[in-house]
Amino acid sequence: MIAIGLLLALFANANTRHADSLFANWKYYKAAKLYEKESEKKPSQYVYYRLGQCYQKMHKYTEAITAYDKVNSMGKYNDASFYLNYGLVLKSNQRYNDAETAFATYSEMMPSDTRGAFYKSSCDTIIKDMTSDLPIKVVTVASLNSNVSDFCPVFYKGGIVFVSSRQVEGHGTKKYDWDGEYYLDILYAKKGNGDTNFVNIGPMGGDLNKTYHNGPVTFTKNYDTVYLNRVSKELKGKEKRTLKVERNKIYYAVYKNGSWTDLKPFQYNNDTFSVATPCIANNGSRIYFSSDMPGGYGGDDIYYCDKVADGSWGKPVNAGANINTFGDEKCPGVDSAGNLYFSSNGYKGFGGMDICVSKNTQNGFSASAVLKEPFNSAGDDYGIIFVQNGKVGYFSSNRNGGKGDEDIYYFNMNKDSLPCSVSASDYVIGFKCPPKEVVMDTVHKDTTFRFTDIPNKFDNEKEMTRLHFDFDKADIRPDAAQILDSVVSVMNKYPSITIMVNGYCDSRGTVEYNQVLSEHRSGAAVNYLVAKGVSKDRMRAKGYGKTEYLNRCIDGVVCSDFEHSQNRRVEILYTTDKGMTSVVKEHKP
Repeated sequence: MIAIGLLLALFANANTRHADSLFANWKYYKAAKLYEKESEKKPSQYVYYRLGQCYQKMHKYTEAITAYDKVNSMGKYNDASFYLNYGLVLKSNQRYNDAETAFATYSEMMPSDTRGAFYKSSCDTIIKDMTSDLPIKVVTVASLNSNVSDFCPVFYKGGIVFVSSRQVEGHGTKKYDWDGEYYLDILYAKKGNGDTNFVNIGPMGGDLNKTYHNGPVTFTKNYDTVYLNRVSKELKGKEKRTLKVERNKIYYAVYKNGSWTDLKPFQYNNDTFSVATPCIANNGSRIYFSSDMPGGYGGDDIYYCDKVADGSWGKPVNAGANINTFGDEKCPGVDSAGNLYFSSNGYKGFGGMDICVSKNTQNGFSASAVLKEPFNSAGDDYGIIFVQNGKVGYFSSNRNGGKGDEDIYYFNMNKDSLPCSVSASDYVIGFKCPPKEVVMDTVHKDTTFRFTDIPNKFDNEKEMTRLHFDFDKADIRPDAAQILDSVVSVMNKYPSITIMVNGYCDSRGTVEYNQVLSEHRSGAAVNYLVAKGVSKDRMRAKGYGKTEYLNRCIDGVVCSDFEHSQNRRVEILYTTDKGMTSVVKEHKP
């Protein structure tokens, strides 16, 4: 029996070593399969951490968090890098409070690395900023998306060219060891009836699709030249043994006699670093791209080259500190106003890669900012393009709720009922609609008022202000204090107004406990307003406990902390009825 046990242990160790070898050679899909088997036979923090890393590398954040949670449940882990990765994946699953704890642990273990504190503070930034989100809608472009990866659309001759990992007839059956999907191909889809309807999807011809990864692409203004991203197996002999990894490179081709031919390499390609995700701008006189060439700010940076007199490209120029960070910046794109968009994980964003914008000014590109939801999500978001005026367009994302691993989404801000005029380049973290004058709403027969300068959403029946609370807390947060300050302004301006202050809790905890907590929350809001000079006689506080949820998170439903946080709230309703009985009777948030 001892001998059998030893054999099993040796076999298990051999499987782990094999998985480690695959991991070291970027074969994460195959490595994950082995780590999964090992975790069933001989679970350990090491195996679960490696498994989570595989899924994180594949951008499968739901699977990654399952593995990382198991590492965490087994006690303190001695590898500090786990807590940095754990925090990033928690953030990509909208578990912002848990992410803060993980980043704090990383900072304790690695005090010299500022990333822990940076990412921890980014969680607070996101939570606070969500209070001023506008009701902008995005929809999946079902006619383009498949059950695998579809991303980085660009306009081309009455349709869209995009990149996909779906199996394309005539383009081989090989799969990529990194994520287990087919190699990428460049596809074209003709625009049908409507902005989300595309037909006749098929591969681009000529020299554009080869055996391995092809795309994303960018076209010159008249569509006669295409620049594309490609990974090929070109290394041979000593170079292959020494460099090991094939780098992303840019190629370009011209359209002649009905086909893309004469494919040539971009002059700054290199076997030791990547040159990738090209974008042609300025009427063809500039090319943007991402690269991890030496001398940058972090991982991949945004660079550009300008055309010189002989028609060739000048030397690469780093786009600078207003754009590049310690992290990765990829997928550059430019709108009609010359604003530069790109994707980054080096800003205080929502999780994964976030779409950022640097505005085109007379003094060059401004300091970059992260676009708000729904352009960004907890997942990876990138590759934004515009139909017109920065308000209508498409982008790519692997957010939850899509059809495949990565999908193409459509937005039209002209059709959204927004309280103010805004374009994508303005709609960044920190943006709030400018305040407007307070006006009487005569629709409600002078019994209620609608205050358009209150920075919160309201229902269709009467004005409502909403503020939120931390889990199991009744303290007024800084973001809630700003909201209450606006209530004070309205109350001071209109002395006949009275308010109902209603407190609520999420579904966790007992009915009795949450009833008391909800009363504490409504009472805290009243006390804050009293301290600011509002008479207590003009307010009535009431706690509703764990009732009247705003989302699916009722008792027994597993939800993220962010989802629960939407129910931890106080709602303020306004009326000129001093008895406030009608407000209590009609209150249905």
